[in-house]
Amino acid sequence: MDMQKIPEDMQDVRDRVALMAGRGFTVSEEDVIKEALKAGFQSIVDEKMDGNYYTVRWDENFSALQVFGMDNELVGSAMPKEGSASFIAQFEANATNTWYTLDKDALKIIGR
Repeated sequence: MDMQKIPEDMQDVRDRVALMAGRGFTVSEEDVIKEALKAGFQSIVDEKMDGNYYTVRWDENFSALQVFGMDNELVGSAMPKEGSASFIAQFEANATNTWYTLDKDALKIIGR
């Protein structure tokens, strides 16, 4: 499996956890999901911007994916709707819908 490939669903997440365990690294499914969501959202933002102009980071409690501009100003955040599960829990329940939501959030944040 290509380590650069972003896990797209829970099967990919489980495969990555097993692969890492086989290489002597202990990672949880949640760790892999956090990294997948951050990397995936970065990829979505980069695609919409036609380049890597913004940096995506998790906020301190892993609820919002924040988008920062060139001079490290906060451009916007993707966060679960009020009363919704975290993006991590949403990914576990339905990864496809989570990617769709993040794609829509990226459009709102960068206006493209």
